[in-house]
Amino acid sequence: MKWWLAVPGALALANTYLLALAAAAALPRRRTETGAGSAAPRFALLIPAHNEESGLGETLAAVQRLDYPAGRWEAIVIADNCTDATAAVAKDAGVTVFERSNPERRGKGFALSWALERLAVERPDVDAVAVLDADCLPSPNMLTAMAARLSAGAAAVQVDYRVANPGASWTAGLRYAAFALINTVRPLGKERLGLSAGLMGTGMAFRRDVLARHPWSAFSVVEDGEYHARLVLAGERTAFAPEATVLSAMPVTLRQARAQQERWEGGKVELIRRCALPLLRAGVARRDPAAINAAAELLVPPQSLLFALNGGAALLALASRSRAAAVLAAAAISAQGAYVAGGLALIRAPASVYQALAMAPVLVLWKLALYGRVLAGRTSQSWVRTGREAEDRLPSTAQKETAHAPA
Repeated sequence: MKWWLAVPGALALANTYLLALAAAAALPRRRTETGAGSAAPRFALLIPAHNEESGLGETLAAVQRLDYPAGRWEAIVIADNCTDATAAVAKDAGVTVFERSNPERRGKGFALSWALERLAVERPDVDAVAVLDADCLPSPNMLTAMAARLSAGAAAVQVDYRVANPGASWTAGLRYAAFALINTVRPLGKERLGLSAGLMGTGMAFRRDVLARHPWSAFSVVEDGEYHARLVLAGERTAFAPEATVLSAMPVTLRQARAQQERWEGGKVELIRRCALPLLRAGVARRDPAAINAAAELLVPPQSLLFALNGGAALLALASRSRAAAVLAAAAISAQGAYVAGGLALIRAPASVYQALAMAPVLVLWKLALYGRVLAGRTSQSWVRTGREAEDRLPSTAQKETAHAPA
């Protein structure tokens, strides 16, 4: 293959892969077995929190509305290295508080590892552990949906993680689109194909025996992806429960989003370096589609970078005057457009999201500059609360997004 065909060829392959997942997501949903006759699993719901006093009360109010059987679950806030009133807010709400102070081992991954070790000693009757971020609102059926998958034999389960405020600004609207494609459409497609759906850091749960076999040792800023890679390498699978959701408000300006996005992208680069090749090797050696897919998921660029690369491939095709390169570039651009439009239609995205797509070129330029900082190592890895404006608050129950993944 001539060198100028390699880039558009790789991009066409990546975009076709995403389009195939979207097509699989549209397939009829398989019936979820609930483990007939089994008692409702006893949950510990861990809520890691670092300086979350301003929004924690709203999250805990939503947690109290969970429709799971009384006495079969306990909410536990992990007040980790807090310098504000996070622990006091949690205690006032009547939930259990685990307070941790360890300045040398800071971050969500360390907080979870510490709390899970404590649970193993202090809560021997717990059957499963769920994790919810302190700035998220769970749907009332979250634990019920998790219990159905775990009782049916799933090692882990992830519910649908969505943006709560797509109409707040074009930035939030584009973040909604990104979350919908990554956190809803792709897991739906993987679930339909019998692959591992992935973990998103919040709205996830694990059977206790799985945590015993694979103790938490994921301490990067993308601890969810790190732990998922470990589970897949061990032959475990994560189920997806699209009927349940967690909602989180996103920053309404690029300035507010910068630190959070830099942490995510920097963590993703490190995750690729550490996990992509081992997953690919294991998948090929074991003929395991789930491991191969997990490696592919790490290697597929985000939509903003794909947009830029597809445009670059089109220019390369024009410069080379190669018909084959032009065909591949056109295929890549068409597949990306179909994936984005089809995915957003599948999850019935609100009108504000489609309007925000007009600002996608601005986001692409901003992200390219961000990737430059990430590759240069000029990013922060500390666990800090993302800045949000007053209008960025989580909506009340009556104001929540009503769009859900198809049944």
